[in-house]
Formats: sequence, C-alpha cells, structure tokens
Amino acid sequence: MKVSVDVYSKDLEACLKVYKQAIEAGAEEVCLTSNHDYDTDEFENFQLSFDADHKNEALASLDNGPFQTQVP
Repeated sequence: MKVSVDVYSKDLEACLKVYKQAIEAGAEEVCLTSNHDYDTDEFENFQLSFDADHKNEALASLDNGPFQTQVP
C-alpha cells in the first residue's frame, strides 16, 4: 500500500536525514521546502513530503524524530 507523507520540523539535519533515506529506499515525489511568514519573511519550518510504500524504511525515522503532522 502506498502512503503520502507530509510532516513539518524546524530541525534541518533531521529533515535531510529522512529526505536521503526516502530517496534511497525508493520513495517518489520527495520534496523538502522551507516555509516563511508571508508578512515578515521570517522562517517558520521545513516541510518534508513524499509518497512511499507503507513498509518504506524512512517512515520509521519519522517516529524517532522531531516531526509534526500539522503546523500548530
């Protein structure tokens, strides 16, 4: 079964680690972007998204990292 992942974090190193794992494990549409406040242009967070099989190794890394499924 394929799942879509969309998580947020302020930890760039954690995002890069999972980004690399996702690509190496065969995930598709892997994307890492930064979000900024529209008015102040101040950094808010990184958004990591990808599509992968539900057994993809990168999914387990999300449970052990500083990721949120939605922005507070």
